[in-house]
Amino acid sequence: VGNFSMFLPLIVPPVLRSFDDTDSRVRYYACEALYNMAKVARDDFVVFFNDVFDALCKLSADVDPNVQNAAHLLDKLIKDIVTESPN
Repeated sequence: VGNFSMFLPLIVPPVLRSFDDTDSRVRYYACEALYNMAKVARDDFVVFFNDVFDALCKLSADVDPNVQNAAHLLDKLIKDIVTESPN
C-alpha cells in the first residue's frame, strides 16, 4: 500500500464524478477503478463510505446491466471493508 492512501483524496472524487457520465462504459470502468482502489486501501477507504454509498445507490438503478453488476461487486467489497474495519 505504501503511500497510496495519501493520494486517495485526489483520486476518489474524480472517479465518483465519472459515475454520472452518460457513457455506460465510463460508469463501468469507474466502478472497476474504485473497486481496485478500495481493495488496495481497505481501512483507509472507509472515510469515503458516505460518498461511495450515495454513488452506489444511483448505480444500482443504472440502465446498463454491466454497470449494475460492477456496482454490486463494489458494494459487496465496501460492505466487507466496513464490517472488518476497526474504526
